[in-house]
Parts: sequence; C-alpha cells; structure tokens
Amino acid sequence: MNCHSAMRPARSLRSLGTRTLVRRQHSSAIDALAFRPVLHQERSNSKKLNSGLRDTRRNNLKDDLERIGSSSATDYVQPAIRTLRPEALSASDYVHFPVNQEYCFVWDALAPQSSSSDPTTHDAQPFSSVRYSDPGTYFPAGLQGFFYYYVPLAPAPRTAGEVRFRKMHSSAPSAFSSGKDLEAAHGLPWRIQLPTIAGFDQHRTLRDILLRDGLVDEETMEIAAEMGRARAMRKETVSLIHSFRQPFYLDFGSPLHWWHFMGPDRLYFSRPMANIVSLKYRGERYPSPWLGSAICAFTKSKHPDHKHSRVINVTVLSIVDPVRRNPECPDEIYQLASKLPQERNLLHRGARAWALDLEECDPQRGEGFHVLFENEKLPPLRTGRLKGPPKESA
Repeated sequence: MNCHSAMRPARSLRSLGTRTLVRRQHSSAIDALAFRPVLHQERSNSKKLNSGLRDTRRNNLKDDLERIGSSSATDYVQPAIRTLRPEALSASDYVHFPVNQEYCFVWDALAPQSSSSDPTTHDAQPFSSVRYSDPGTYFPAGLQGFFYYYVPLAPAPRTAGEVRFRKMHSSAPSAFSSGKDLEAAHGLPWRIQLPTIAGFDQHRTLRDILLRDGLVDEETMEIAAEMGRARAMRKETVSLIHSFRQPFYLDFGSPLHWWHFMGPDRLYFSRPMANIVSLKYRGERYPSPWLGSAICAFTKSKHPDHKHSRVINVTVLSIVDPVRRNPECPDEIYQLASKLPQERNLLHRGARAWALDLEECDPQRGEGFHVLFENEKLPPLRTGRLKGPPKESA
C-alpha cells in the first residue's frame, strides 16, 4: 500500500485543503517509484546506514522527478487531514474521490509549512503516499469518507493498530459509527498496519499525526518500527496475525501457506507449510483438492479432548472465490477430501478438521502460533465501539 510520489508537491497546493486535485504523472513513472527497493538495517548499525539511505533516496527521487517531468497527467485527490482520531474528526477531514485513482497522497494539515517546494531537500517527504491495493486496482470513483486509526476490540498487542478508511454518505463525522470500512483485495479491510507506518519513511506524515493525536506513543512507535524493518526483509504481503478470530485470506489452491505473528514486542515468522488442505498419501504430498479462496481465522479447538491443550483450528468465515475441484488433484486423492470448505465451519484436511497441537508439533512448525494464546492475556486496546464526535445540537 505504500509508494513514493511521482509529484513535486507545491506549498500552495497544500493550503487549498482536503479536496485539492493534483496532477498525476504517467503511471509507469509512478510505478517505478512505488516499487523502488527500500533498505533496512538493525538498530545497532542504523545511524551510519540511515544517513546513506537518506542520500540514496533523495538522489533517486531527484532522478525520477527529472525523468517524469514531461509525462502526461490526470487529476488525483491530495487530501490534507488534521486527525486520525475518530471522535475528533471534522468536516475538514472529509475526503472525496471523484475519479478512480491508484494512489492517494495524504498531507498533514497542521504541519508547519516548508519554505521549500522541493521534496528532495528533506530527509522524508512531507506527505504519505498510499495505494489502494494490488497494481492495477483503484480507490473507486465516488468513494467518500474519513481516514482513521483502528484498534482491535479484543486483547491485542499495542502495535496492532492500523489506518483504515471509513466510507460515509455525508461529511458529518457524527455519523461515523453508521459507516463501513473500505474493503481492499479479497474482501479484507483496506488498511496500513502500524509496523508499516512506523518502519517506512514515506509514511512519516501518518506517523506524525498518530503521535500528535496521542493514539500511539513514542515507545510503541519504536517497537512497531522494529517490527516493520524485520517484516520488510521478508514477504510483507503474508498475513500478520495477532489474535484468534482475526480474519485473513486463504487461497485453497496455493502450494504453500504461512503467516507472520505479532507478539507484545516482536514478530515471529512461521515456517511455510504445505497447503493445509492438501493430502499426503503413502509418503507423497498431492495438490490441494480444492481451488477457490476464503476469509478464515484461527480458532481454539473446542474438541473435548483438547480442553487442556493448545490446539488450533481454522474456521472459514466467508467464501471469496467459489470453491471448486482442482483438476490437478488425482481422483483417488479427491475421494478422500470429503469435507468441502463451507462458511462458518472448520476447515478440513480429508475427513478431519485441520489442527495444530502446539504441544505435539515440531517447534519450528509451530513458531509464532503461541502468541495467539499469550495475547489473550493482554489488556484490550479499547473498551467500546468506535464512534465519531457527538452530533451538534441545533
């Protein structure tokens, strides 16, 4: 969801408020910026390395700006927002997308004005650049609402928050609780998770707003930044899980499944597993009997034999792509797959529900899953429904 901008932002643009339209440069040039590698290093070497990285990013951005200077353009929304706290939102934080757009450049409306309009003169760009989802997907035309900071209702690590977009039919923040969160690919909420915000310079604007709002403190931001740097060295698109019943996307036809797990102060990276619905017969692993996908969640086993054990199941919450037979699965193996994945049911491998027993499995195979039990003991990050400011009396 993060990308660098292909724009040279002007000071005058930001002063025009939340519905300023800016020129979008040619998409190929923006994509070149969006996927520029960002290097990271552990804190012990960070001071020396970060100085070099800032110089590299600055030079790269200058080169890109020069390369795309004469590209064709269309209009993009560039909102300037004051807060991410739901109860403090106002009409000036309202965002409307009149056209489809891949990227959104978010400014801090309360940040001090810079004397320079050249983003390459700063250590970090003065706005956050975010994309809707996968390449070729868009914030849809007509979308309107508020960016805000979401934290889980269930007990979770303090780094489990994320920026989301609440879809609204009016600019009245008092109607916030009646809105719905924007969905991204696979039906999950569109979001930028705190480790990504904290660990990447292109999200400095969001980071500054979260700190100013008191939604995240400096210590939590630093822990999240360490998580973000660790995650950047792996595959960031892998689901990051911190709680039971937290939704994640599962492709039934994928050859491998794996997850990243968030503990109170660090991340754990599970070892990739063979497809969890594929069957192993006479020592040979066969392709999954199913194609399709679903939104799933890890749940604690309710089997009587597991009452005093740490056994984890997968529950299917909703079907995304219709489940169908995989033609690559041999007939004799398909006959053993007796349980079709269905909503509100446990996911099965063959005739039995898929289960991971943390007391019995290989420690490497169970890496990270233990935090699901440990995080249940943490205090909740919030105690009630997220609401906007109260409706003003007439």
